[in-house]
Amino acid sequence: MNGKKVIPSGLKDSVQFHLDSVLRINNRRADRLVMEGLGLSLREALIIQAASSEPPLSQGYMADLLGINRNVMVLEIDRLDDQQGSGHLKRERRPESRREATIVLTPKGRRTLAAINKLRAQVWHDILRPSTSKQISDLLAWARAVIETAGPPPSSKPDRKKKAR
Repeated sequence: MNGKKVIPSGLKDSVQFHLDSVLRINNRRADRLVMEGLGLSLREALIIQAASSEPPLSQGYMADLLGINRNVMVLEIDRLDDQQGSGHLKRERRPESRREATIVLTPKGRRTLAAINKLRAQVWHDILRPSTSKQISDLLAWARAVIETAGPPPSSKPDRKKKAR
C-alpha cells in the first residue's frame, strides 16, 4: 500500500459509511482545535453557533436540533450563560411565553463565535482540499435538500397526554 487507507470492498458503496467517516474526521479535528484554541468542547461550540440564529432559538428547540437531551441542555447553557457560567450566552424570556426562554449570544459569545467559525472553516478547508468548487457546491446543495425535506427535528419531550381509561 502507498500510505493511503483502503476502504474495504464491503463499504465502498455505502453512503452511510462515507458520511459517518467524513464527519468523524471533521469532528475529531475540529474538537481538538476548538479545545486547544478556545477551551470549549465541540458540543459547547455547536451551542454557541446555534445561539447565533435569527430569530433566536428556544432552549428546547436548540436541544432537539442538536440532539442533546433537554435536561443536559439546561446544564450546558448554565455553563455558558452570563449569570452562572462563562458569559458566552444569555437567556431571554419570550414576551409571549414567560416560561420559555430563547438563547442569545453576549458580546463575548459573538467574539467566540467568530473564532469558532474560523477554526471550523480551517478544518473543512483541509478536509475538502481534494474537492473541486463544483463538488463542494453540489455537496452543499444535496445536504440542503436532504435537511429541508426531512423537516424539523422531532421533539425529545415525552408525550404527556393521558391515556383514555
